[in-house]
Amino acid sequence: MLVVQLPPPEVAGEDESNSRGVFVEFMTKVAQFNELVESGERLLGRFREELEYFRRPQISKEADVMNQILKSNCTVRMRSYIETGCRVHCQNISNINQLSSCENGLKDHIKKVKTLLEELECLVENVYGITLTASLSALEVSDSQCLDSMLSTDRCSVEGVCTQQEDRSADRLDRDVSFATVMVMVRNALKADYTMQEKIVCALSLKTPSSELEGYCLMWNLRPYIDDDVMRLAWKMCP
Repeated sequence: MLVVQLPPPEVAGEDESNSRGVFVEFMTKVAQFNELVESGERLLGRFREELEYFRRPQISKEADVMNQILKSNCTVRMRSYIETGCRVHCQNISNINQLSSCENGLKDHIKKVKTLLEELECLVENVYGITLTASLSALEVSDSQCLDSMLSTDRCSVEGVCTQQEDRSADRLDRDVSFATVMVMVRNALKADYTMQEKIVCALSLKTPSSELEGYCLMWNLRPYIDDDVMRLAWKMCP
C-alpha cells in the first residue's frame, strides 16, 4: 500500500501564520497611514487659518456702527493701526512663519505617506507570493491524489488521506486569496487618497482662493476614495 505523507502540523501552522502575519502587519501600517492623514488634516487646517488671517480685509469704515466705534476710540495707536492696513509687524512675521511651518509640515507628511505606501506595496507583493505558493500546492495535492488513486491497492484509505490534504490546501488557498484581494483593494484606495493629498499640497500657495482651500480641507476630511465597507471588512479579518 502506498503511504501518503501529510505535511507536519508545525509546517501548516507556519504557513498560516505567514499569510495572516503579513496581513496583520499590513493593517498595522494602514493604521499608521490613517494617523498620518489626521495629522496632515490638522496641518492643512492650520495653514488655512493662518492664510485667511494673513489676507484678512481691512476694517470697513462704511458701516455706521463701526464708524462710531472708530471715532470714539480715535487714539494715536488706533489711527496708526488703521493706516498700516490693520496689521502689526510682529504679527505679520509670526503669521508668515506659521504658514511656512505648515507648508513644510505638509511636504514632510507627503514624504512619510509615500514611504508608508511603498511598504504596503511590498507587503502586497509578499502575499501575492504566498498565494501563488498555496495555489501550486493545491495543484500538487490534486495531481498526487489522482496518481495515488491509480497506484494504491487500498484505494479508499489513500483517497481519504488525500482528500484531507486537498481540503487543507484548498482552505489555505481560499484564505490567502481573501487576504490578497482585500489588501489590493485597500492599497489601491490608499494610493488614490495619497495622490489626492499630494495634489492638494502642491496646489497650496498664498494666492489659493478661500473657496478652493475650503474644498481641499473638506476632501481631505471626507477621503472620497476610501470605501468604508472595505475597510470594515479588512479590520474584521484581523485576528
